[in-house]
Amino acid sequence: MKSLHDVWSRRLQKYTVEVQNYLKYVFTGHIAIVLLFAIGAAGYAYSEWIQTIPTGFPGALLLALVLGLLLAYSPPTTLLKEADAVYFLPLESKLDSFLNPALKWTFFSQLYLPVVAFIVSLPMINALYGLNPSLLIGLPILLLLLKWWSIQTEFSFRKARAGEKAWVDRLVRFLAVLLFVYLYIEGQLLFAVLVLFGIIFYGKWVKQQAAGKPFAYGHFIVLEENRMLRFYQFANYFTDVPHIKGKVKARSWLNWIYSWIKPGPQNAHLYLVWRTFVRSDELFYLWVRLTIIVMIGAWLIPFPVAVAIFSAALAFASAIQIWQGLNKSQHFRMDNLFPLTQFNREQAVWKLVLIVQTVQAVLTALVLALAGMLFTALVVLVVIVAISIVTLSVSKKNKKK
Repeated sequence: MKSLHDVWSRRLQKYTVEVQNYLKYVFTGHIAIVLLFAIGAAGYAYSEWIQTIPTGFPGALLLALVLGLLLAYSPPTTLLKEADAVYFLPLESKLDSFLNPALKWTFFSQLYLPVVAFIVSLPMINALYGLNPSLLIGLPILLLLLKWWSIQTEFSFRKARAGEKAWVDRLVRFLAVLLFVYLYIEGQLLFAVLVLFGIIFYGKWVKQQAAGKPFAYGHFIVLEENRMLRFYQFANYFTDVPHIKGKVKARSWLNWIYSWIKPGPQNAHLYLVWRTFVRSDELFYLWVRLTIIVMIGAWLIPFPVAVAIFSAALAFASAIQIWQGLNKSQHFRMDNLFPLTQFNREQAVWKLVLIVQTVQAVLTALVLALAGMLFTALVVLVVIVAISIVTLSVSKKNKKK
């Protein structure tokens, strides 16, 4: 390699190829359908809500909170590796040629969420405050600059203190961005400019604190490893990732679930798949998260059609992922010791998925019933169970082909 800039370019190329290889398993046709339904339901509910939005709704505060969170969370993406603490040490004076493009990549890779949040908020802002040129032109430009400032400031703060009390810096930047966006939308431009000067001063002060400090290799390497670990854990929900191993917990407090399974070789597969589902962090927490999301969505979405579409999409996501997770090839299973070829493992998985999806349907219907929407509760109960059965049937046929 001729320079550290070339090292960065090569690592970025390798990193993007690796991420793309995993994402093609994440965003499959199944997930595309789920996202289509979920986005459609959310968009429909949002458009209906905008038409009846109360004039006193705190839209500026809500947008300021969202943008404050998205802009304050700006961990640097450095692509550093453990060996860099040794090999990069003699080149620390030239490390900027590696870190500067890393911070630029961090900026562009984290930009889409604030942009999407701003675009989605435009109908709400228009309904409450009207869309003047300063909101359409000035605010987006300032948000881009604030995101760049936030990335630079978080990097400098972590460098100055080797990552200690990084939450203090994030809290300061969150409050500063929140206050600026709120004042800007409310039309208090003079006070917004004063806050902006404070933001600039804070960024320069943090940068001065980091000047001359040795680069905290250990902290930034651990930060990068944790970032990649989160990505691998996310990708592992959809495909096998060799970089990580699934965690297993006994969860003895759930042992009562197996009590209804009668002993005997005909129920051996059913017992094993239930133990696998309950003890596996990936599958168990996946179902818990999606069930909580569908319950919250059913509670918050005010339109029965949108609730049904949203519930159907998440029911499909739950059923397909649990089915695939329990049927994927494994290096070793307990039934390999005592093969039960005359009994069907797939049928046991089918039964498990149908049971947990029925529980999901009952819990969601209960939430709707408590909200006074009895007919919608009945519809959602039927929809979740029906979609789960159809998903299982199609998946089983596709596996036999």
